[in-house]
Amino acid sequence: MLNKRVQKAKINIITTFLCQIVVVACGLVVPHIMIATFGSEVNGATASIAQFLSYIALLEGGIGAVARAELYEPLSNRNLEGVSNIYYGAKRLLRYVGIAFVVYTLFIACFYHDIAGDISFDRFFTFCLVCVISISSIAQYFSGLADQILLNADQKRYICNLAVILTTILNTIMVVVLTRSGSGVITVKLVSSCIFVLRPILFSVYVKKHYALPHPKTKATVLRQRWTGLGQHLAYFFHTNTDIVMLTLLADLKTVSVYSVYNLITGSMRNLVISFLGGMEAVFGDMIAKNERDSLRGAFRKYQFLLSTVSIVLFGTTACMILPFVRLYTANISDAHYMQPLFAYLLVLAEVMNCMMQPCSSLPVAANQLKETRWGAYGEVSINVFLSLLLIRWNPLAGVAIGTLVATVFKGVYYMVYACKSLLQIPCRELLKYFLFTLLSVGLCILAGVTVMSKIAIDSFLLWTLCAALVFGVVLLITVLLGKLFFPLELASVVKTVTLKNNH
Repeated sequence: MLNKRVQKAKINIITTFLCQIVVVACGLVVPHIMIATFGSEVNGATASIAQFLSYIALLEGGIGAVARAELYEPLSNRNLEGVSNIYYGAKRLLRYVGIAFVVYTLFIACFYHDIAGDISFDRFFTFCLVCVISISSIAQYFSGLADQILLNADQKRYICNLAVILTTILNTIMVVVLTRSGSGVITVKLVSSCIFVLRPILFSVYVKKHYALPHPKTKATVLRQRWTGLGQHLAYFFHTNTDIVMLTLLADLKTVSVYSVYNLITGSMRNLVISFLGGMEAVFGDMIAKNERDSLRGAFRKYQFLLSTVSIVLFGTTACMILPFVRLYTANISDAHYMQPLFAYLLVLAEVMNCMMQPCSSLPVAANQLKETRWGAYGEVSINVFLSLLLIRWNPLAGVAIGTLVATVFKGVYYMVYACKSLLQIPCRELLKYFLFTLLSVGLCILAGVTVMSKIAIDSFLLWTLCAALVFGVVLLITVLLGKLFFPLELASVVKTVTLKNNH
């Protein structure tokens, strides 16, 4: 059973990593084309509209997290009736969200022109832009999201990853073709949304073919912890969307465009790091459901060390190379000031902390203990909103980044203490050393990057790639040596897992 779980986890991790590589590569190509073709204001508008539309996820109320948490036990016990009850209950609730989303989309489409303030395009343009961007989200709520929840809970995240890889590559190809042929931004976004509709269709087809889920004889269950899930979901949502919304309301769309470029880079690195944890929440949930506490502690230590190591390598490299990359990426764009070093480094540190808390924050979901950890989420969003409002007048970009950083540190410490005391039963200092080790290492990389890279004139993507490869190699070597020095047992355990053969 353990080897089977390990093999599933390895497949999920590999496909999640490949998925994030594709998303990062395509995610760098598409915004650059959009900015170069349509300008920073249009790019900022599309990013802003996407954020405003995502606010309807408030009505989703954490259905995904709550459903996953409740699915682990019946899936572990092969209780098909229990799985079906939760699945159809989530599906019914998500349909209500879909109906509300349609109404909300029409509201935003009618009034976004007034919300954004001083913009150069007309009301009909913004109406159409909002409508076409919303299409793929509508499809998710009416079909596909419940299927995705079930696949993730059943350690089949690789199915979702393959669908994302396919649609992301196809979308990038179409964006390149359409922009080169002279199509307008409305046409480009319409085609993109139609391509992303393929995802929920693929999820639905797979679930219908591989899961014989009977319709519940009585009305499907309403998820027990839905109100707790709603509270945590609201907190998480406001935290992750505070920056762009505040910049839209209190700054301008060009500043939003600058934010979106840096956030694209750091967010891509975050997703790459978290891909190494792909599917582990489901593994933790299975272990907790079977009361395998020793296995849980061993798996947690292993993946906490893995995320620490990967975070240092990727974010250490990012800290050194982000400014030269942005300089090249926006070389021919002069309608906004994209070189923002203080903001860049603050955002890197915030994402490092965010990655460090992922194993700790996944444990309460795996243990179906959302209610017990709600104050960590509430505190995070309160700190973020308060500090961002306080500092945005001083420096819009750095102000929201500081709010995000401090809030993320608070939540990381909160979840670390809870995981140690209530779920792992280990001393807090055992996890604290991972956090301190990672933050210190990345901080040193930032100092080194500021010193060294400021003296190198990188004038081409080829030279940038060579420098990035060199920096990556040096940071990787130092990280492995430090890991061997301070965490020899964890390093050996990770190596053993990576090299584990299928027949063992």
